[in-house]
Amino acid sequence: MKSHHTAPAVLLLTLAVASAPIVAWEIPTDNGTMGKDTVAAILAANDYPETTSYRQIVQFIDFTAHGQDFTQAVITLTPDRPRLRNGRKLVVVGAEPGSEYGMDFVSTVEGKEGPGVWLAKRGVTFVALTRVGRWNFLAPEGDGSWASVPIDRRMPMFSRGQKAHWLPSDYEAKPSGLSGSASVSVSATYRFPRKGTELEKQMLAATPGVFLEGYRRALESAVVDRRKSLVLFWGMSTGGASLYPLARHYAPDGYLGWGTSSTGLAYVNSRTSVGNFNDVYEHSALRVRERGLDDFEFYTKHVDAATRAAWWKAALRSPRFKSTEDAAMQFGSAALTEHGMRLWHSDFLPPAERKAGLAAFMQAMFEASYPPAELKKVAVLDLNGTEDETLPPTTVDANRTVMEPYAKKYRVGRIEGLHHYLFTQESIKIVGSTWMRYIDSGYFE
Repeated sequence: MKSHHTAPAVLLLTLAVASAPIVAWEIPTDNGTMGKDTVAAILAANDYPETTSYRQIVQFIDFTAHGQDFTQAVITLTPDRPRLRNGRKLVVVGAEPGSEYGMDFVSTVEGKEGPGVWLAKRGVTFVALTRVGRWNFLAPEGDGSWASVPIDRRMPMFSRGQKAHWLPSDYEAKPSGLSGSASVSVSATYRFPRKGTELEKQMLAATPGVFLEGYRRALESAVVDRRKSLVLFWGMSTGGASLYPLARHYAPDGYLGWGTSSTGLAYVNSRTSVGNFNDVYEHSALRVRERGLDDFEFYTKHVDAATRAAWWKAALRSPRFKSTEDAAMQFGSAALTEHGMRLWHSDFLPPAERKAGLAAFMQAMFEASYPPAELKKVAVLDLNGTEDETLPPTTVDANRTVMEPYAKKYRVGRIEGLHHYLFTQESIKIVGSTWMRYIDSGYFE
């Protein structure tokens, strides 16, 4: 367990909070945009100063699914002086982006404090989830980092019982045949498990439901008093495609948005609405997509080359690959069917999982792509930057047409000039302050 202290002393900070005036800036109107003047006002002020130190712990939760072992990693930042809203502790749950892991919420590519730390120092408990397979259990420092592993040798590690990284004989690499552009983020290299390997078994067992099961177990462990907590989900980028269906198994009080992908159903609607049906049939089952420098450059075109190089070096601590979530996130019906049927025909699926029959088994494969009924009790905020590279306003609006009927209430907001990732301290302060103002407005109650 780590303890992190802030200066000046907590008592002085508390007095400062009590006496500091709140600057008169407003959150965006529904579907409105926060302009540059308001952004400048947030940066010039200190409406939400640090009020507390916090404690950081990392937990590993072992479980078995589809006959294979998995370990869920969860990082919890707990403030010593929690911030309350109507008597309840504020808790924000972050699900990592596509090729990152939970520690990116703690430290940015600048090597500075991440959004999880920003919130924790203001009294908000932050729970960072890492999708199973993304934590490097063999990291020399024990922090899950992949920095010591060559990027072309990285394959998912699903269990902390694994004693060595996968060998090249366990998988094969193939060029994707794709190249980046000004508007598309791609993976130049795909890696696939070789047939009959233990790696193939574990990737087959890592169904969309397994991701949700790991998340559910993590939250039940990290949020010790659910009834006295106001729990808000933030799925960063593809993390959103996991946190929306998670509501069926662990209901939040609301959804904070920033660069948040939607359900697979919303995703496929957005793509097909403009005549793009390719992804419906894209081969995405069991592939591992390497997210190399080309992909990183797609999100950092707005910075100079020297800054990008330094950030890329820091980004290599993240997995820099995506694995098995593509099918559910993109509602790839062919990929979901392939994944499910390969698992059904495998020789390691426990008999108990066959008892309900093939129909129930396949229905579970598709379930994570749909908005769950539990969203009808939940307020959704979809907040984005106008310069978001992968979720521009048109995509956010298309997602809304699908998702709003399933939510208790739904609101879209934009911030002028901000990009997809919260790489800098300024962007974290802007978004964090805006989130706090939405919470203070009572939107999630």
